Amino acid sequence: MKIKRIASFLATIGVLATLCFETAGPAAAADPPQPSKAGIATRVPWTTSRITGTPDPPLPYTTEPAFPSLKFKKCLDLAQPAGSDRFFVLEQSGKIYSFPSGKPDVQKADLVVDLKMGIEDLASTYAITFHPDYAKNRFCYVCCIKARNKDDIKARNKDDGSQIVRLKVADTDPPTIDPKNATTIITWLSGGHNGCCLKFGPDGYLYISTGDAAPANPPDKLQAGQDVTNLLSAILRIDVDHADKGRKYRIPSDNPFVDLEGARGEIWAYGFRNPWRMSFDRKTGDLWVGDVGWELWEMLDLIERGANYGWGVTEGNQSINPEWPRGPTPILPPTIDHSHTESSSITDGLTYYGSRLRGLDGHHIYSDYDTGKFWAFRWKDGKVTEHREISDTTHRVVGFGEDNEGEFYFLDHAAGTIHRMIPNAIQNQNRAFPRKLSESGLFADFAKQVPAAGVIPYSINAEPWADYALGERFVAVPNNGSVKPGSPAWSFSKDAVLVKTLSLDMEQGNPKSRRRVETQILHFDGSEWQPYSYRWNDEQTDALLLDATGTEHTFDIVDPSAAGGKRKQKWRFSGRAECQRCHNRWAGPPLAFNTPQLNREQTYNGVSMSQLEALALIGVLESPIATKGRPELADPSDPSAHVASRARAYLQVNCAHCHRLHAGGAVLSKMHYDVKLKDTNMVGWRPSQGTFGIHAAQIIAPGDPFRSVLLYRMSKLGGGRMPYIGSFEVDRNGIALMAEWLREIPREAAKDKTGNKAAEKIRLAEAAMLRNLLGTKQRKDQTELIDRLLSSTSGAIMLLLAIDEKKVSQPAASLAVAKARQHTDVRVRDLFERFLPPEKRIKRLGTVVRPEQILSLNGDTVRGRQVFFATAGGQCKNCHQIQKEGKELGPDLTTIGKTNDRAQLLESILEPSKRIDPKYVTYLVETEDGKLLTGLLVKKDGTEVVLRDVQNKRIVVPADQIEQLVPQRKSIMPELLFRDMTAQQVADLLKYLSSLK
Repeated sequence: MKIKRIASFLATIGVLATLCFETAGPAAAADPPQPSKAGIATRVPWTTSRITGTPDPPLPYTTEPAFPSLKFKKCLDLAQPAGSDRFFVLEQSGKIYSFPSGKPDVQKADLVVDLKMGIEDLASTYAITFHPDYAKNRFCYVCCIKARNKDDIKARNKDDGSQIVRLKVADTDPPTIDPKNATTIITWLSGGHNGCCLKFGPDGYLYISTGDAAPANPPDKLQAGQDVTNLLSAILRIDVDHADKGRKYRIPSDNPFVDLEGARGEIWAYGFRNPWRMSFDRKTGDLWVGDVGWELWEMLDLIERGANYGWGVTEGNQSINPEWPRGPTPILPPTIDHSHTESSSITDGLTYYGSRLRGLDGHHIYSDYDTGKFWAFRWKDGKVTEHREISDTTHRVVGFGEDNEGEFYFLDHAAGTIHRMIPNAIQNQNRAFPRKLSESGLFADFAKQVPAAGVIPYSINAEPWADYALGERFVAVPNNGSVKPGSPAWSFSKDAVLVKTLSLDMEQGNPKSRRRVETQILHFDGSEWQPYSYRWNDEQTDALLLDATGTEHTFDIVDPSAAGGKRKQKWRFSGRAECQRCHNRWAGPPLAFNTPQLNREQTYNGVSMSQLEALALIGVLESPIATKGRPELADPSDPSAHVASRARAYLQVNCAHCHRLHAGGAVLSKMHYDVKLKDTNMVGWRPSQGTFGIHAAQIIAPGDPFRSVLLYRMSKLGGGRMPYIGSFEVDRNGIALMAEWLREIPREAAKDKTGNKAAEKIRLAEAAMLRNLLGTKQRKDQTELIDRLLSSTSGAIMLLLAIDEKKVSQPAASLAVAKARQHTDVRVRDLFERFLPPEKRIKRLGTVVRPEQILSLNGDTVRGRQVFFATAGGQCKNCHQIQKEGKELGPDLTTIGKTNDRAQLLESILEPSKRIDPKYVTYLVETEDGKLLTGLLVKKDGTEVVLRDVQNKRIVVPADQIEQLVPQRKSIMPELLFRDMTAQQVADLLKYLSSLK
């Protein structure tokens, strides 16, 4: 009846008009849109779109079919034996085909073998390689995955489910293989990740990659990554030409773990998740492995003997399970890593030395299965150089192959075709792509920001925190296209755009001072959403397109609540890769154009109706959305709404796009609003990325905000702050909302419903301290109480919230901020840093501290020795010895320059927790009475645990008083240790350390 009433109303207007709202200036997103004089009527198509294609220059290479007439079914690997003129192609089902490699016009491939005819229970085959002496012995090797039965095609967790078999190729034309003569060489546990790439090294040994035998989630459920007592998560190295007793192969005597008790001697390197493809550089012998990541990163590793590449303690450089046991060797960082904005299933390729593509000579080339992108780089003097994207395709690149002339080819798994790379004939970029926002075709009157016909303003229920910025939004679909609502994602017509303009009040809270800062555009190119940012000029007359890397700017904001009455606000114009960290295929690229966000009432020419119904009525939405059960997000800023609904909506719009499966968060919490609280992996869950010194910390501690890491991360600045990207200012209203919600959550919502008596005792004591602080005006008493509250992270959060709520007197608040600024614990300093002017804040990596600037300076060895032994800001000698001078807490640095160059030394100084030798892992002890103690583990037995703290003092804790003992991902070397030193002093120190050989 409502739709009929609105339709009747529309019929009386008698005009064709665009659905639009008044847009006379930057609008607050929370303000209801005002009705236009035209009202609502038939939609006028958007015909002035100029946002199409891409503004970027074309990439230098494209691809073409190498053998156009050949097509395979789920091809996985391609290889050519030495001395042979034929390629062999392996299909996933177990069939092997061959054909002449030098005939692009070949019409048909010859079946070599169907391995299912001779290998029992074969489910899949993954890789093929040929013996270096193939011309003499005719041997090839295939990775086979077996199932428990023929229906169990995933072959989950079969003890010998992953197998390498040897086959002999008959000397016939075309070649054939008798599958019944297959010989099993080596087996290991199968699972979701089996790795299973095969390559012979220049030493004549067979190298085999293995995965962690786990599904996509939970990650590394067998904790195989760091366990060298089995063959999982490793690169194996075996001699297939000789055999040890009881084996079909021999373990080379120079393998790294042959003498380690309990370890598998076959292991050459370990710590991989699913090393799908690898390759040897045929000139240098370097071994490269592409390791398929989990939530956030894809890795390419240069393999070292006995090296540990981190899985499942880390995903590349990202910590994921810092408390898990580690392997016998230190974790190394990846040589190259890609975030999931540009790669999500890496496929290693090869180092190219062919003659056809001169521009790629000596480059290592690799690709990605999901995105179809290709990259190339040189490895020179121990460094990656000339690293660049060279092609962007739609191929599902699953493997590479090389002919005997050194020319490379790659396989498209989905299409079943073989391709090669060719130079891109298109040289000019899309010059028609609008470099100015005024050229975009989005506005009929750009000066007044009146949208063009067919460009539809809309508003949403829950605005994300955007560092005080306010947003106005538009949607535009070219011509007569539309948006098709669906589950889980909506479908958009090609070249549809979503537009958001962000504005800031130059005087906080004064709309008259408002100015536009940035207009963000999401453009749907037909397959993917491409993000672009336009920066408004100072005159507010236009906005210019930024390049792909983005930029930064600082605004001077008048804000009475800020230190000195002014706030220097840093604004990040995000690069395109940063935008895609949130707007990705897992979270859904249009994060705010969906039913729960659009499901709200709007007023059109005095008539109130559902925004969703209005969008459907004028044809922006292809069809109406059923009203029954239609979800709706609460407005986090609406005090009349239910607190839990507001808090869940806040997490939805600020956190959930990363904190969900596959979307890039290293924490397995599920923060989207429609997941039941008990299923979010938050309530009562111990944080996997650090406790920040909070006793009995949980992601959400029901009823206790101050034991909840979620609240701490929202409240702080610096490392570990959330949101991780897109924000530099703390949302005080959001913190207050989250604290209120956390107090309301009943203990019964947690996994452990018994609570924690020590934590409760601590909280009662801290609350009593705060009450006493609020009730006293004596400076001496205030000082003592503030010191006691700041002595723990939880007490510091409690004090911070009381200051925000203006419960603490101004003198006491000023005293607390001054003390927190000088606090020795960075976890406390980070909470109160927002009260300081930017110029007095700690200088952090990526903002002020620039490694390249330090490395460009010439250091002095004599001055550097003075820094190490005498400069107070460094304190190096308090933990390290050089030629027996100094203390022995940390590693001896007498020969540190032999194994580390200046860049590596600087990294270890600026990011001491990035790589930690297992001998120097910090341990956390929580005692039954609530004490938190940290230090290096000296001794652990049934009677006591002995630690050595940062002052090099022994701490002895009786075993019966320990609640838990866990390793930490933090180095005992403090972060920001050199924050008060000059760049020249650090350069001098590096010069001295690098001279210690």
